[in-house]
Amino acid sequence: MNTELIAIRIIHILAGIFWVGSAVYLTVVLEPKLRGLSNEVERDVLTAISKLNSLWITLSAIITIVAGFVLISRTPGRDFGQLFDNSWGWAIGLGLVASLIAFFLSGWVGASTAKLRRSLQSEPMADEKSLEPTRMRITVGSRVNAALVIIAVGTMAAARYV
Repeated sequence: MNTELIAIRIIHILAGIFWVGSAVYLTVVLEPKLRGLSNEVERDVLTAISKLNSLWITLSAIITIVAGFVLISRTPGRDFGQLFDNSWGWAIGLGLVASLIAFFLSGWVGASTAKLRRSLQSEPMADEKSLEPTRMRITVGSRVNAALVIIAVGTMAAARYV
């Protein structure tokens, strides 16, 4: 039993759980609830959670991706040359692509959320109609991001059995 691989795998899984759970929670629970609140309450919630959430989610995503690269390079009988070459490589490769797209997409959603927060903090506060395009970008981006991280988890979990 390789203790190093077990430790890296646990780190990869725990960070991935936080990343995926956060993406799904923000998309399914928080974002729809914020849409139903007044601009003032939405501003206060975004101000309270945005920066800290962004830091933790970004950090968990980076740890997940780096640990995944380490696992590919250190797992006996597996390497980067197998990506998209056999069934394991296709599963891991698709999961890797999905996770990298999700990582960059979540940065874009975070930037859109910061723009919304600044608009809500401006004096006078931006009107409802001018905020709608930013809110729509956040909604669509969050949903695509959540779908991508779920795809990444599914393909990588299946990789062991294909």
